[in-house]
Amino acid sequence: MYVFDASAVVNLIKRGLTSPLTDGLTLDLAIYECLNVVWKEYKLLRKLDEETASSFIKIISDVLSIIRMDSIKGSENEVFDLACREGLTIYDASYLHASMKMGATPITDDRKLKEKGSKYVKVLSTDQLIQAGGRK
Repeated sequence: MYVFDASAVVNLIKRGLTSPLTDGLTLDLAIYECLNVVWKEYKLLRKLDEETASSFIKIISDVLSIIRMDSIKGSENEVFDLACREGLTIYDASYLHASMKMGATPITDDRKLKEKGSKYVKVLSTDQLIQAGGRK
């Protein structure tokens, strides 16, 4: 079982590799983080034009509608403590906590989350997942 953070979701979608996402879940906060990536690439970095941004949002929405979702509801204090202990954002600590709670492997392309999370569970990047035979 895998827990995909938003960086992994976005990067797999960009590569056209959405089938690995069916082997795991993400958190309900992923939609906000994924949309923020599109906003940043469109508005701040100017990497995307409006039409491409709109298409990307549609794809993200479609993909996230079929991925199993979880929530940190009921675990807020544990997530907060983990974030404070490891110097992570609440968002990153949420993915790590979910992975720890389920005994799952977090998939992230966030270097800090990968480094901090490796103290607790085996963490993979999207490249490592693909190399390890994640679905294509």
